[in-house]
Amino acid sequence: MKIDDDLVKQVFFYVDDKDPKGVYADNVNLLDFAKKFYAVIRRDVAREEHSRCVDIVSSMNREVGNKLNTQRP
Repeated sequence: MKIDDDLVKQVFFYVDDKDPKGVYADNVNLLDFAKKFYAVIRRDVAREEHSRCVDIVSSMNREVGNKLNTQRP
C-alpha cells in the first residue's frame, strides 16, 4: 500500500479534534508525519501479512507452507 498526500489528507478529515484525551500539536507537518509513521510500521505490517499467508498456504499444502515460511516478507 502506498500512502500518498491525498490519502493522508482524506484520513485527516476523519480525525476527532474534540477528544479531551487527544494529543494536539502545532507546527507539525502532517504529510511528513504520515510518511514517517508508515516507514516505522511497514515492516510489522509485512510480517503479519506474511504470517497470514503462511497459515493459509500451510492449510492447503504443508510442504509449500514450510518453504514459504523460510522466505522473508
